[in-house]
Amino acid sequence: MHFLRLAVLALALAVASSPGSAQFFFFQNPVTLDNLDGNYRILASCAYQHLARRLTGLSRTDAQRGVITLASPGEQWELSFVNDEGGRQTQLVWTAGGYPREFVLSTIRACAA
Repeated sequence: MHFLRLAVLALALAVASSPGSAQFFFFQNPVTLDNLDGNYRILASCAYQHLARRLTGLSRTDAQRGVITLASPGEQWELSFVNDEGGRQTQLVWTAGGYPREFVLSTIRACAA
């Protein structure tokens, strides 16, 4: 019985420690990954141009005022660029899917540099 409890606990910790599971534990709520200097439109455009070269099927939507969303169906993630501080700052928000690869995040951060 003691072994079974330890096995269940170990499995729960392993699942909880994977980056993709964080979205499950936040109940699919958006998670702010970074606050970037610069206008959200300029940063989203730069990120889209650079990422589209390497990610097939990358999409860009501007369905909500002050928010531009990039999504990669192949890698199953969605990131939103949210207008903040009157256009001087941008919130990078993980809104759905698996956690994006570091190359995606570093590409976006390079656009803000």
